[in-house]
Amino acid sequence: MAITPFPQPTPAGVVGGACVEIGGLQEALWSARPDEELVAGVEELQRLRAASAALEASLLAELDAREVPRRRLGWGSTSDWYTHVAGTTRRQGKRTVEHARALVSERTQTWQALRDGEVSPDQADVIVAAVERLPLAPHVRRRGEVALLEEAGRLNATDLHRAGRHLATVVDPDRDEREAEKALDREDRAAHLGRFLTISDDGCGGIRLRGHGTVEDGATLRAALLPLTKPVPTVDPETCAEMPDARDHGARTWDALVGIAQHALDSGLPPSSHGTRPRLAVTVDHATLHGGTGGVGTTDDGLELAGSAVRRLACDCDLVRVLLDAEGCVLDVGRDHRLVTPAIWSALVARDHHCAFPGCTRPPLMCHAHHIRHWIEGGVTALDNLVLLCGHHHRTLHNTPWQVRLATDRRPEFLPPPKAGRPAPHWTRSRPRQE
Repeated sequence: MAITPFPQPTPAGVVGGACVEIGGLQEALWSARPDEELVAGVEELQRLRAASAALEASLLAELDAREVPRRRLGWGSTSDWYTHVAGTTRRQGKRTVEHARALVSERTQTWQALRDGEVSPDQADVIVAAVERLPLAPHVRRRGEVALLEEAGRLNATDLHRAGRHLATVVDPDRDEREAEKALDREDRAAHLGRFLTISDDGCGGIRLRGHGTVEDGATLRAALLPLTKPVPTVDPETCAEMPDARDHGARTWDALVGIAQHALDSGLPPSSHGTRPRLAVTVDHATLHGGTGGVGTTDDGLELAGSAVRRLACDCDLVRVLLDAEGCVLDVGRDHRLVTPAIWSALVARDHHCAFPGCTRPPLMCHAHHIRHWIEGGVTALDNLVLLCGHHHRTLHNTPWQVRLATDRRPEFLPPPKAGRPAPHWTRSRPRQE
């Protein structure tokens, strides 16, 4: 009786089966799973990712050796075909094919470590690229590969890339130092020459910030911003329970940047412009300033601000009256009126100490002087009509039903908006910061 050999599994069949198995997990309710299971799942996915990359390298190297994409599929090269199949960039596609050839034929120890999940695909790419920069002597390249594989057990791909820069010390210690200095100097000069910063309107009511600079510039910015990005817990005014800062790191960094800019303007640090101290200038019509709907304010550089934002800024600003005729020509310019004087500000800080909103302790550096009764509505600029609020809670007071008043002891207290099905809210105040 003839024995039919058991068919060997095909790569497509095995990988397709794995995709089906993984797809079955997509409907899982992850919020109900224990932490350990989620952590283990992510860790095993990294092993799967590494094993898949090793298998892909083997298949690509064999397809390239047979010239299948060029001879049978009509593509100009294996990298062109792979770029199309993977939907990646031409540069990445070419590098992936080149690294696949190197892994299978020369960097076999790295390929085995990738197959066994001991290194990630990113680390394998770093090792292959670093070894390619070494002298051609096989024993030098083998020693370099082994050294980086040992480092890969404790370094991520970024740190491993830095370590790879110093592999040349195996054959020429002085050369590595010279090349590193030259490369860093070139990179620094190029970054400095290409430095820029743009602030553009995104067309959706916000702005988009984009820039580039040197590593030294970045270190300076981080040193200034990071101390102001510390999460600030808040207190639920109804339950008095402490709640974590709802802002993510990106939002806190943005707030820190704006806070530093505002501090620079308030302290007069930037150079003067046309004989006046630096300021954010907004042009707005009388109706919008007094609460009319549909109006906008326009900054000197053309950005449009919603009327609510203009009224919030107007809590503490210099107001300049400009009289225009029907054609928009200037007929008369009045004198500016300083709304919150340095003396009033000092008294306000002495009374409130920090943002007065319940649960918030952001320092005065990050705060504004908010008029309890807006001066547009006849409110006076005096200590008994002001409260210290950080930028976030200043927005809250202007854009939500929250209310603020001074109690009989002249301390600010706040009233949350009512909620359906809950008892009527009560006035509450910020607790003193614990030193």
